[in-house]
Amino acid sequence: SSDRNAGFSRADPARLFLPPIMDPVYGYEGVNVEAQSRSPSSLLNWMKRLMAVRKAYQAFGRGTLTLLRPGNRKVLAYVREYGDEVILCVANLSRSAQPVELDLAGFKGRVPIELVGRTPFPPVGELPYFLTLPGYAFYWFSLATEATGPRWHEERLAQIELPVLVIPSGAKTVTAATAHGEVLRRLLEAPARQQLEQEVLPAMLSSQRWFALKGVAITGIELVHSVLFNRGDSAWLLGWATVHTADQDSQCYFVPISLAWDSDDASGGTQAAARNPYARIRMKSRTGILYDAFFDDDFCRAMVDAMHDNREIASGAGHLRFHATTVLDELAGDGDMTLRRLGIEQSNTSVVIGERLMLKGYRRLIEGRNPELEIGQFLTQTAPAVRIPPLAGALEYCEGEDKIVTLAALQGYVGNQGDGWSYTLSYLERFLEGRLLKDRDSRPAADAHAIYLILMRVLGQRTAELHAALAALQGDPDFDPEPVSADDIRSWSAQVAEDVRNTLALLRQRLSGLSEAARGVAESVLANTAALIARIEQSARTKQPAKLDAAKPARDAIKTRYHGDFHLGQVLIAHNDVVIVDFEGEPARPLAHRRAKHSPLRDVA
Repeated sequence: SSDRNAGFSRADPARLFLPPIMDPVYGYEGVNVEAQSRSPSSLLNWMKRLMAVRKAYQAFGRGTLTLLRPGNRKVLAYVREYGDEVILCVANLSRSAQPVELDLAGFKGRVPIELVGRTPFPPVGELPYFLTLPGYAFYWFSLATEATGPRWHEERLAQIELPVLVIPSGAKTVTAATAHGEVLRRLLEAPARQQLEQEVLPAMLSSQRWFALKGVAITGIELVHSVLFNRGDSAWLLGWATVHTADQDSQCYFVPISLAWDSDDASGGTQAAARNPYARIRMKSRTGILYDAFFDDDFCRAMVDAMHDNREIASGAGHLRFHATTVLDELAGDGDMTLRRLGIEQSNTSVVIGERLMLKGYRRLIEGRNPELEIGQFLTQTAPAVRIPPLAGALEYCEGEDKIVTLAALQGYVGNQGDGWSYTLSYLERFLEGRLLKDRDSRPAADAHAIYLILMRVLGQRTAELHAALAALQGDPDFDPEPVSADDIRSWSAQVAEDVRNTLALLRQRLSGLSEAARGVAESVLANTAALIARIEQSARTKQPAKLDAAKPARDAIKTRYHGDFHLGQVLIAHNDVVIVDFEGEPARPLAHRRAKHSPLRDVA
């Protein structure tokens, strides 16, 4: 310790045969076990972590060792294998930073997990795996089969050769001012349209993360809607592709198309086109690229302007309707239109505009009122204090009074420190890492999780505020709460029982692939299937609730609109507060199911 004689002796230091070092920098007052135990980055705790990691994996001391032979001879790399464990070790033997490419083709698809910090790296692919190491640094990776790569990682498939669409020039002269709109219009004429539907769209859709029919045999793709959208000299094609399959119902996808000529590279169009290209295009001597319009900055700005102007465009039997809410001007602020795209693509495409707005393009198109738009508009107008991204505008296709399809939404952008799920995992990693450095017999302090629990209390408060707003009587039949009937409870119980049967059927199918310990637990669960179903059916027996009265506080159960897919991934952590996002509901459920009223306890659960 830093006590007298480093805690080894209470004698006068001058009487010691071998006095401890008393240097002000390297002496015992600064360098001692007590101080190093307190510091997570000390040499003592670093060695404890290394020993804990090594003890957790038998492959470090047993099994096979295979040397890799990278071109950079200053880097030592080898793989240790024992049973199901595969450990990749990479060490930089020089004093300066070194790059290295490793041939890991035999482990394609595995995700390297850095063992000291438990950080996932991008998965191993077909190309050599590239790493950079500081001087004398090393990595230990577990090459895992079950893990997923980092959320920000986007798999970019090498485009071997894009199809080429040749557009006939025709009798009309195409000038620079009309080039984009006229060429995109001619793209819809045969034979270019046929090539677009048979070659370009199948290849493009199958490579997108948001495409839900990967691995399914596609029998055909039809461009059922195609509207020319222009602003000034620029034009884009708003495409609506229906994908037909042999064994499933057809699905519709939003595929807006932009055009960048190679000769106009000063605008940066071809650089944007390279991020998500559809096809090469040629007309006479001019060549260019057709690409996803959401990667075209001008297209995103034009969408916001069209919403602001409440613009309408005729389209076949219906029309495209851009519209804004009353908060758009306030959210747009000083008019900064700097764009950046979110690196994480799921079922939608999101573009941040001026750090104040977020344009969200819905890729999978479903007929009916979009719950996210509906709830967002309701809360923005009636309960602005509820912590959600306010709705600023939308793009919808309307046909008659009943048919409506949402193509895009414009929301307020919420600066954040990540979602609740990532925050929780990071918190647990830090807490458990700290516990590894403590004495094994010590117990955590009573308030060890106080900071995290404060945030969870805030989440509970924001959840309550959301449901209170959705339970208020506003005179809107789509949102006013209704009493829960006996038929509702029977219907909900039947749905839960069906979900249980489907879940247990999947468990039964996968029983043979489980470990011996897990198989015993699974068999115990399966043996109690009948009792579980009976327990659920018991909940259907309840008395009929009374009619809801706006003048009296409700004492019986009510059903309201609710989030529908509420989990920590749908909560953003923002400045010690939480913001609830993504009101689309469960993607696998039909739209009518997602719009139906239910008990708000479903969100709480």
